[in-house]
Amino acid sequence: MLSSASTREWAKRVGGAAAAVFLAAAAGAGASEPPVFRIVGADRPPAQVVVADAASDAARAAARTLADYLGRIASTRFQVTAGDGRDGIAVGLASDFPALDLAKEFDADGPARREQYVLRSHGRGLCAVAATDTGVLHAVWDLLYRLGHRQFFPGEVWEVVPRRNDLSLAVDANEKPDYFHRRIWYGYGTWDYNAQPLDEWYTRNRAPGAFVLNTGHAYDGIIRRYKAEFDKHPEYYGLLGGERKSSKICIANPGVRELVVRYALDFFERTPSADSVSVDPSDGGGWCECAPCAALGTPSDRALTLANAVSEALEARLPGKYVAMYAYSHHSPPPSLPARPRVIISVATAFLKGGRTVEENVEGWKRRGVPQFGIREYYSVLPWDHDLPGQARGSNLAYLARTIPAFHRMGARFMSAESSDNWGPNGLGYYIANRLLWDVGEAGRIDELKADFLEKAFGPARAPAARFYDLIDGSRTVLLSRDLIGRMYRCLRDAARLAGSDAVGARIDHLVLYTRYVELYRAYARASGDERQAAFEQLIRHVYRMRRTMMVHAKGICRTYAERDKRVSIPDEARWNRPEAANPWKSSEPWSRAELDGFVTRGVAGNPVVAFRPVTFGRDLVPADRLNLPDLPPLDAADRGRGLRTFYTWLGQAPAIIELKVTAGLIAHYRDRGPAKLALYAVRDGAEEHVAGAEVPPDGARRTVTLRSAHAGLHQLTVSDGMDCTEVVWPAGIPRTVESSLESVPHQSGRGSAYFYVPRGTKVVGGYAEAAGGAVHDGDGRKVLDLPDGEYFEVPVGEGQDGRLWSVRAAPSAVRLMTVPPYLAPGPKALLVPRGVVEADAPAGR
Repeated sequence: MLSSASTREWAKRVGGAAAAVFLAAAAGAGASEPPVFRIVGADRPPAQVVVADAASDAARAAARTLADYLGRIASTRFQVTAGDGRDGIAVGLASDFPALDLAKEFDADGPARREQYVLRSHGRGLCAVAATDTGVLHAVWDLLYRLGHRQFFPGEVWEVVPRRNDLSLAVDANEKPDYFHRRIWYGYGTWDYNAQPLDEWYTRNRAPGAFVLNTGHAYDGIIRRYKAEFDKHPEYYGLLGGERKSSKICIANPGVRELVVRYALDFFERTPSADSVSVDPSDGGGWCECAPCAALGTPSDRALTLANAVSEALEARLPGKYVAMYAYSHHSPPPSLPARPRVIISVATAFLKGGRTVEENVEGWKRRGVPQFGIREYYSVLPWDHDLPGQARGSNLAYLARTIPAFHRMGARFMSAESSDNWGPNGLGYYIANRLLWDVGEAGRIDELKADFLEKAFGPARAPAARFYDLIDGSRTVLLSRDLIGRMYRCLRDAARLAGSDAVGARIDHLVLYTRYVELYRAYARASGDERQAAFEQLIRHVYRMRRTMMVHAKGICRTYAERDKRVSIPDEARWNRPEAANPWKSSEPWSRAELDGFVTRGVAGNPVVAFRPVTFGRDLVPADRLNLPDLPPLDAADRGRGLRTFYTWLGQAPAIIELKVTAGLIAHYRDRGPAKLALYAVRDGAEEHVAGAEVPPDGARRTVTLRSAHAGLHQLTVSDGMDCTEVVWPAGIPRTVESSLESVPHQSGRGSAYFYVPRGTKVVGGYAEAAGGAVHDGDGRKVLDLPDGEYFEVPVGEGQDGRLWSVRAAPSAVRLMTVPPYLAPGPKALLVPRGVVEADAPAGR
């Protein structure tokens, strides 16, 4: 069984009889800090890189790599020689260097041991020693990291090899990973250019882990492998609509379970290096409808029944192997039966059923006895984020810093993160995530890791580069717009002026090509008719030509965009898999200096930035009645919405009752996502206190929900439905306000209208419209702006129009308000406004 205890172990181990006598003597008795070993210097010839006479080929290769990079760093030659490790830089297994007495430093067994290594300096040298060849290679690359080498993103452009003539290091570290499996992988795979750079990135960043976890969808592969068996036994297929045709195989059939056990044993015979075999169900629905399968229980019960059968066989015949599957989609909810000891469950962070959170699923599966588990993440999915800035989890540094340690605290030891070959928007996130997966403690050093990246990758241009990466950090809301693109180009223009070297300039050029992609994507997404087809062709040509930068996932884009967008097409001769020599849309011509500079010059000129600055108003809300607002007719606000929505209301006295009419499950095929959950909080001294809650079944029926509070004043109501759709109808006369700001929007469904307040002295109403349609009306009800399509807007506030109610009418999507209080309500009596605004604007005596 894999230990769920933390595997992180930092220790100072210098001196003492139990430690290596030689190292203790070299360091000096009682030393509290590791000594500095001088590797090379003006008065110090290069240290020897030492391997044992009996060293493995892998250890010798690692030593040659170290010698080569040390030579590149110090501009001199380092020799690899044979020795006992007492002098020079010892590279190899602990068993190679018995004089160093390091074998006791390593775990006796367990997955972490495969990657564990010791880096230790002493007066006469350094040790880069491990229990396995994998650990030796990790030790070499960690040693180079500590000397300033970085492979931030895949490819030569993003490798940093420092230049220093004098190299010294003081180190005493026993390293092993917190996650045994750390795989950041491309959802659409590799193409003709990016497999080797990705493998090099893995190696130089101690990834993806020595534990080989197989946990992807498997049923279809089992059917293909034993096609003859399934043809002979059609009853093995799942029963669906009265026919035996589903790839959700009939798990209740003993013959199916025996066949899957045979598949697992055959798999390990073919691939003895694998640690696990996957028996995860095929994707989607279509679970077997026969009575015996129904008797087994839920899809989770059925999937685990099959995994348990494999585990039982492995326990008897291959006790060092595991069987793995996801907790995903229909089989994401926890089962009712216990898991056997060799089962690994990877809990998905998306496509969850039953209304549970990721954390609830983790705890539920653990309660069923799952002894080891992992996380199935989604750092980037092309159809979701389109390789755009700040749209993927992989770009959200705050999310990564929060979740990777949190999952580890819950007991997760495996991470499989679907991602993309899109290092433009997400590269910094991938790099930092990988370091956190090795050592979750680095979550407390995110700012340092980012500063190290900016300093080493951009040097004198780090300040404008920092502004660029702040713009695309998914930790904040990033809105696709001309403003965003204009700011990105301006940062890169400023960075190019400060680059100071070809290496820094090349990295800036990669980001220029990425920014041009964002600009072309925005043009394509907004176009229609012939213009859309032309914009699409320009986009695909650009993506293919820039593919070797690995800034966007060229294979996924070229392969799928036309499949998903039926308004455009690709000629047969230009399809993604047609060779470049015969493909008119493909060119690998290098980008000229004039082209790259032209993108920046035209990008700055063609993408103006907004002049207004967002204003923060806070959430200390009070009724707007003190403002003496006119009694205007109520507007048709959107009562329906999806996902997590937050409403603010005000209860004038305590105790109080709120009666709502709630209809959940308005999208019938999403009703498996669980009930709509309502939670009422009293907001007291800025803190939220839960006072009431309710769940509404997702069946499309309207129900009355009664919520009670013992408190008066500001309350917050949240409605969560797993991205189904829920209607909430409020009683007349009670405040109901939603926030629509840069950071929070109401997720309405359908067109909606609402009032908002423009404080006295406001000069411009500025914001962002997510979609065209609808309009902004001033205090006299006159239309002053047609809402733009995915763009910022600025409306001058005319004389006498401040201190009044304006409105958004028939908006098809969210309108984010940024220079006025971002609070919307269907009428004046329903509106809550920040306390400070009311106190500043209320007439005397109110």
